[in-house]
Amino acid sequence: MEEILKDMKLGQIIGVYHFEDSCFTVGKILKIDSKYLFLLSYDINFKEDGIKVFLIDSIKRIILKSGYIEKNQREILKFNKENKDIFQELIENRVEISIELADGSIEEAYLTEKGEDYFKFKILNDNQNITSEEVITKDYLKRIKISNDIEREEYKNFKVITTKNDDKYIAYDLSYNGDYLIFLEKEEFYDIAQINIISKNMIDSISEIEVKLDIKRENFNDLIDLKKDLDIVEILRKCLENKFLVFIDNEDFFETKIGIITDLEDNKIKMKEIDKYGNFHKNSKIYFDEIQLLAVKNYKIMEGNHEEKF
Repeated sequence: MEEILKDMKLGQIIGVYHFEDSCFTVGKILKIDSKYLFLLSYDINFKEDGIKVFLIDSIKRIILKSGYIEKNQREILKFNKENKDIFQELIENRVEISIELADGSIEEAYLTEKGEDYFKFKILNDNQNITSEEVITKDYLKRIKISNDIEREEYKNFKVITTKNDDKYIAYDLSYNGDYLIFLEKEEFYDIAQINIISKNMIDSISEIEVKLDIKRENFNDLIDLKKDLDIVEILRKCLENKFLVFIDNEDFFETKIGIITDLEDNKIKMKEIDKYGNFHKNSKIYFDEIQLLAVKNYKIMEGNHEEKF
């Protein structure tokens, strides 16, 4: 990829897949050096959401051009709990949704009809082209997800929804629509949430959970000179000094490490990790050569919070 990247222009918008999974980042190229690619990353609505640094040797797939990138936007359903029939709204507005089936497969689709015991969908490929029309029974449809652009405080008290097959969803703003539960699923440090629709018959329990993390939204780019300070060590130092949240990943990690940097040494960092409930739960040590992806989101921990709550 080094040969391809060296011919790209600063300011070019590209997509970079994360390792060999289906997740990718869309961002504007800020800098390319002999080891790292620096991107100003965008969220699903093409709003700036921080900086990402990729180890070039770990990049396996780059999107140079696509309809998604060129469009620079996505139609978002504005969630309204007062909707009397959210399914009809999905049909009438031809909203792109994600459907999760009982066999574990996930498809992007349009809902075209809802019967008493079945749903009709038009299935889409990666280019949003229709590839098939399918009828799926109510019992085989595990859940429907819809991206939703919202403004909210990042962390507050949530509920944990546990299903009969032991899936757990961290949720808020719950409401019922006939035989279905509608809720917003927490997305960590994003200005979007996923509207989820599941059958009430799937639910085993709903319980409360307290989130103690106290954070503030702040633009990390305001702290650095994008022309002079784009060095991975300097970015890590700014995160340490200002308690910005970082996401660090490696294809060999069991899961992405999310937390704040507590110490910066010659060849490694120390960090306090945050669990999926938004609370600090363990200390970690990461060597620089393990960092294949560094993401700095526009959120910081309030002074003293990480010491009091850990």
